[in-house]
Amino acid sequence: MSGSVDNPVVAAQCGGRGPVGRAMRDALLPQLVARSRHQGGADGGRPILNTDVARFVRDALAHDEERLGARVAEFLEAGIPVERLCLDLFAPAAARLGELWEHDETDFVEVTLAVGRIQRVVRDLARALPGPSPAFDGGQVFLGGLPDEQHSLGLAMVAEFFVQDGWGVTVGPPLGLEELEQAVAARWYDVVGLASALQERAPRIADAIAAVRRRSSNPDIVVIVGGQAFRNRADLVREVGADGWAPDAVQAPLIAREIVAARRAAAPPA
Repeated sequence: MSGSVDNPVVAAQCGGRGPVGRAMRDALLPQLVARSRHQGGADGGRPILNTDVARFVRDALAHDEERLGARVAEFLEAGIPVERLCLDLFAPAAARLGELWEHDETDFVEVTLAVGRIQRVVRDLARALPGPSPAFDGGQVFLGGLPDEQHSLGLAMVAEFFVQDGWGVTVGPPLGLEELEQAVAARWYDVVGLASALQERAPRIADAIAAVRRRSSNPDIVVIVGGQAFRNRADLVREVGADGWAPDAVQAPLIAREIVAARRAAAPPA
């Protein structure tokens, strides 16, 4: 099955027609991760530091089209594998760009151009790695936030990575419990992803997850959470009743894939 973003209103923002959507779609980071793993894994080279990410973000925002490529070449020459570049450099840089926009430190046009520059670098790397990424029939995922959560750009990025990993994606607006219950009751979803930036909103996430499990058409629905509220808080992930936590947009579909595959393998034969 090919990935898609459902809901035409949201698709205009998240599904590839907007500039950020196109950039994240064309970057194909999930495929690049899969290819790099096929070529030899993530070992080798020095660690990628926060200072490296910060400098990479500055380079992405600079109006110098060649600077990012030169920077990536330096990492490759230092023996850092492509998978580590995806997970430890490109993804955190994209997340940081989103934060700069959400906090009004950089305008949307500059963020769009910066993500586009990262996209071109990733596309060049993808061309250099032979072989297609393995196909995966991921199923259906619903991504959403709760009222008062500002995750439109973040959810757009996450949606794109799910699409490229082979999932059908529906992105909902910020939903109250009643609307969330209606959404998961009306259609089968394999995964629901919810995000929160603040730990004090964890009880609301817990209520939302309980509502999802109570009303979902899929009795074995997988719920993953994301956002700063759950960073380095495995206890909070368990407390709200989620099945897993995704630290960034790149890893979200990979984590969901692992959990769904385990559920499918454990299910009794039909």
